[in-house]
Amino acid sequence: MKNKALDVMITISAVGLLIVLAVGAVAVAGKLIVTKNPVFMAGEEYAYTEVVVQPGDTLWSIARTQVPSEDPRDIVGSLRDLNQLESADIFPGQVLTVLVKQDVQPLQFAEGL
Repeated sequence: MKNKALDVMITISAVGLLIVLAVGAVAVAGKLIVTKNPVFMAGEEYAYTEVVVQPGDTLWSIARTQVPSEDPRDIVGSLRDLNQLESADIFPGQVLTVLVKQDVQPLQFAEGL
């Protein structure tokens, strides 16, 4: 009788573990899809670059100059997050980190190898 009860407990534990793993995998996959994580975007590569603020620059102008293909509102938000800015105030000489998109060229194999 004890062996049967032990088998039932092991089976329940195994099923519970599988459920927890499945829920975790779905949560991770959902997070990657929802956040539009740049690491997983095909054909594009993102790199961090530094920009020195010039007189007259704003977060908006930097966003439009550095990442012209993206919505400046998103880039301004990214700039504030990356640089831990509490407001949109920036100053000449300040160095800001910007996440910029670069096109990825596929590798080409040399002929004759």
